Amino acid sequence: MDEKHPYAKKQFFAAVRTLAASADSIQTRLIEANISILTVTIDEFDKDIELKIKFARILDLLAVDRDDMEEVAIETAAHMTESEAMIVAELICDFFEELD
Repeated sequence: MDEKHPYAKKQFFAAVRTLAASADSIQTRLIEANISILTVTIDEFDKDIELKIKFARILDLLAVDRDDMEEVAIETAAHMTESEAMIVAELICDFFEELD
């Protein structure tokens, strides 16, 4: 049986591992997780509208400005409150679970 979204699953697994395996602040862990997440494109979910919407929500929370998403995501995560960063981290983990 073919695995759906193998690249996204691999990248989100790396992001979840980054979020879970560090003693750094949640903001710093989120910045590191962005490296994996931002390599995934929304086009990967063209055939699954629900995942596409959930992925778009994560991207919107990470980087509202689309000019230089990586730079904006770093700035956004760096200035999040701990509560805001936890919400985004939970969305990332939930999204990874749904990639099965």
